[in-house]
Amino acid sequence: MDFRYTEEQEAFRSEVRHFIHEALPSHWLGVDPGPEEEEREEVHRLAVEIWRKLGGKGWIGLSWPKEYGGQDDPVKDWILKEELIYWGAPGMDIGVVQGDLILAFGTEEQKRRFIPPIARGEVKYAIGMSEPGVGSDMFALQLRAVEEEACYVLNGQKIWNSGIHRADWCVVYARTDPNAPKKHLGISVFIIDPKSPGITLRRITQMTGLAAFCEVFYDNVRVPKENLLGEKNKGKDVSMHAFAIERSYGLVILHNARRYFEQLVQYCKETYVNGQPLANDPVIRSSLAELAIEIEVGRNMGDRLNWMGGQNMLTVLPSCQTKVHGACVAQRVASVGMQILGLYGQLDEKSKWVQLGGRLRHMYLSSRGWSLAGGTSEISRNIIAGKYGLGLPS
Repeated sequence: MDFRYTEEQEAFRSEVRHFIHEALPSHWLGVDPGPEEEEREEVHRLAVEIWRKLGGKGWIGLSWPKEYGGQDDPVKDWILKEELIYWGAPGMDIGVVQGDLILAFGTEEQKRRFIPPIARGEVKYAIGMSEPGVGSDMFALQLRAVEEEACYVLNGQKIWNSGIHRADWCVVYARTDPNAPKKHLGISVFIIDPKSPGITLRRITQMTGLAAFCEVFYDNVRVPKENLLGEKNKGKDVSMHAFAIERSYGLVILHNARRYFEQLVQYCKETYVNGQPLANDPVIRSSLAELAIEIEVGRNMGDRLNWMGGQNMLTVLPSCQTKVHGACVAQRVASVGMQILGLYGQLDEKSKWVQLGGRLRHMYLSSRGWSLAGGTSEISRNIIAGKYGLGLPS
């Protein structure tokens, strides 16, 4: 495996960096990928602007076929995502993930209807998987979808639905056969308008103080049959494909953590205590060196994951490995950062004494959930131990 990029690909990276630096405000410290920080109105406005500019340049869904607005170039897609995440540009949208699902399981009519607006940066997507009391066992979901003549009628509840209050569409997993012999056999997937009659949203405030999550109630929500994604009762196939993509979120976390880490290193070089830079403290040096090793290991894991995906190889195992490693490294970066900053680390961005814009405080709080989101680390470890990895009996 050769992970080096060609001159053309490196030239594209330079073009992406120029675009990002032009689009972001000066002295920008970055935001985490995903919808959480878009709850700050100024971040949301910037996210929408950047996403539309990316669509205008044809940079959304770069790995998709050209006939749907892509460029058939997965390597450029990896480069773009890495740079956007590392520089903390807002606007990274899970609509790209849902576009991958529609390409894999959608009808030709669905592909031509749903994918080009994503590629143009015109729409936002959300995912409706989790339910109260279900935990990581997605196949135990109870949101009910009953088939009628021209539609499906949905009743039930979802929770932890990220960004759905700002979304144009949501990919929702529901139970269409409650009597199936195995619970994963009776699930179907739908593309739903969150503003449909019968849908009620209730915001959930996270411990960061932002409210990007929603509790979603479905009361006789009618979904046209043409919005069924994949075959009825075969939602397991869609969900397993989605899991493989979502667990590669570990690579997203690692790129994000690398930015925090490098800001922390610079802080230690520039901050003096008793006439000496923090970077001279042997305990701090050792902690930062350990983090540097773990981040570099993660980058190599991510390169391997991307390479395998580009070869159309099964990526369930490396996705889970990267997810577990990414969450652990991010949490350690946050913990070490808070230890180095001391009481300054507890200050938010509004304090005149705040260091690093309060980013480490935010990361410390938000990273607690990164080992839970997209499937817990315990579930990923079970997959690594099972048939996709060590072959241990279940």
